[in-house]
Amino acid sequence: MSINKTEDEIGPQGTQAFTVDEVNKMIAEEIINSQSSEASIPALIGLSSDLTGQCYRFDDKKFTIGRNKDNFIVLTEPSVSSMHAQIRKAEGGYKLMNLLSSNGTYVNGEKVTEKIIVPGDRIAFANSEFVFGLVDEEIQEETKSRGYSFISIITVISLLIVATLLYYSL
Repeated sequence: MSINKTEDEIGPQGTQAFTVDEVNKMIAEEIINSQSSEASIPALIGLSSDLTGQCYRFDDKKFTIGRNKDNFIVLTEPSVSSMHAQIRKAEGGYKLMNLLSSNGTYVNGEKVTEKIIVPGDRIAFANSEFVFGLVDEEIQEETKSRGYSFISIITVISLLIVATLLYYSL
């Protein structure tokens, strides 16, 4: 992903600082671009700092997201409602529905009550952000066994680069 910076936003030696949102957008694009053409299992992949790289595969059934321990995806962030949102198989893909959460559900930065989601969509439940994509079964199992995912490593490296650039630009 290319983030276009104005001349005022670029340091004297070409140094660029990125916001967390810009880094998350680059990571989301990298996730989608790295998916295999045979990938067919729908999943939410964490982008927020406490969720980075975590992959939540789901099947054809509906499932919920929220703070309540009965949800398929349990988020501990206080801004997430106990039963925040639901995703279920629908004609043409998967439908995301906000379940009257206090802080909203967003797809690509737009607040939604319900929306068909497609691979590459960035989804936020309050401040917990994910990218929707298709994954392979083997990749999912490999990620579980390794403990650290490729995405987590990219995120750490990106954050180190941003911190270094900020340090030297001051």
